[in-house]
Amino acid sequence: MLGTETGVTNASSTKLLKKGTRPGVGISEDKLIPRLKVIERLKKILQPNEDQSFYHVVCGEHGTGKTTLTRIASREAGQDKDRGIQGGAGVIYVDIPPDFKDLGDAFGKAINFAFEENISFTVQLGRKILGTTKDKSEISEWKRAMKAFKRASATYKAKHGKSPVIIYDNVSRLVHKNPEVLDILQDDAKDNADYQNYIAVFVSSEGSVPRRMESRSAWSRAENPIEIGDLSKEESINYLIDKRKVKKEEAEKLYELVGGRIIDLRRVANKSLAGQNFEVIKQKESIKALLDSKELDFTAFMELFNNYEEASEVLEKNIFAYHPEKKHRELPVSISRILYSGKVRYIH
Repeated sequence: MLGTETGVTNASSTKLLKKGTRPGVGISEDKLIPRLKVIERLKKILQPNEDQSFYHVVCGEHGTGKTTLTRIASREAGQDKDRGIQGGAGVIYVDIPPDFKDLGDAFGKAINFAFEENISFTVQLGRKILGTTKDKSEISEWKRAMKAFKRASATYKAKHGKSPVIIYDNVSRLVHKNPEVLDILQDDAKDNADYQNYIAVFVSSEGSVPRRMESRSAWSRAENPIEIGDLSKEESINYLIDKRKVKKEEAEKLYELVGGRIIDLRRVANKSLAGQNFEVIKQKESIKALLDSKELDFTAFMELFNNYEEASEVLEKNIFAYHPEKKHRELPVSISRILYSGKVRYIH
């Protein structure tokens, strides 16, 4: 018997919705940083009350740990260990893929929506008899999965008395090439918040996403954005010492070098534990910053070297371009002949 969009798949989606997606975290317990306040705040928005009528936006720069923290919160939301209640019920997690063509599969996987089970009898007949391989519905698989989620949401709310939650992680992957899809998801989030059918949570690492969302009328149902920032100095040092087993003196120097961005702390910790000298790590990190930004202040450039002669030798390799319109402080003759700008730009 052929499944229909209101039959087999709707039942499987409803079943998964009751349990929740419970995505993997991807980091071993001994390497996790217990940012309990952030996780508790995220868990709170993942457990809406029955009258909630707004959606959420979580933002923060790349490398601050948004995805990890969001996944942890989605697994723990509603958890009660004393009563044996597993967390994550009613929370669906969708990781927006880098390739837009995979969006339908990502939605389908998140809600256990099987597209092949739900194609119409006419389409199946055409495939078997006429040899046709494509139909209009295949072009918008993510929309079909979205409809299945909304039907399952209605069933879930009727049974449990509260709206389910859907998390869209990495929505910044949509804003540049497929901004209209982001607009559709936002409009749908606003409409379903109005009717209290489901609550959406958008997670983004680019400022362009909240700026675009704020500029649209659908922003009227958005709660104030939650920003996830870097670790504090204390959290950073504790991570390096307790989690990565870096010596205290080295940990403090590494923190002063890269700050509290977790992705940067992991990188320099790996280098330190691999036996690299701090001065070597410092130079490599400065070069990385140069490559990332394409521009480096001369003062920061000079800090990479022990004296002007070493800096002059590097500059004479002609790997930098200079901007004479910005005069810099007077330098020793050996360098001032080739450097007369406050900015140093890397040439690819």
